[in-house]
Amino acid sequence: MGQLVPVSWIKSTDDYDHSRFNLHHYIEYEAYTGNEEWYEMRGIKQKLILISIPIHEQLHFIAIKNLTDEQFKQKYKISRWKLIYNRKHEEN
Repeated sequence: MGQLVPVSWIKSTDDYDHSRFNLHHYIEYEAYTGNEEWYEMRGIKQKLILISIPIHEQLHFIAIKNLTDEQFKQKYKISRWKLIYNRKHEEN
C-alpha cells in the first residue's frame, strides 16, 4: 500500500512542478498556526506533503466526484487520513 516518503530535495516551491503537484499541509495551516504548542505536547508533527493535484482536490472535496474513504484508498493506495490530520482517525 501507499506510504509517505520523506524528501529532502524540496527546499522551496521552486523545486517542483506546480502544474502537476501541490504542497499540502498535513494539519490544516489555519488550525496549526497559533496552536503549535498543543500539537507539540501531543507529539503530533506538521508535515508538508507533495501530492498530485487530483489527490489534493480529492482530499479537500473539490473534485467533481468525491470519493469515500474506501474509494480513496483503493484509487490512491493510501488512506486519506495519512495525508490529513483528524483526531478521530489519529493512530495511537
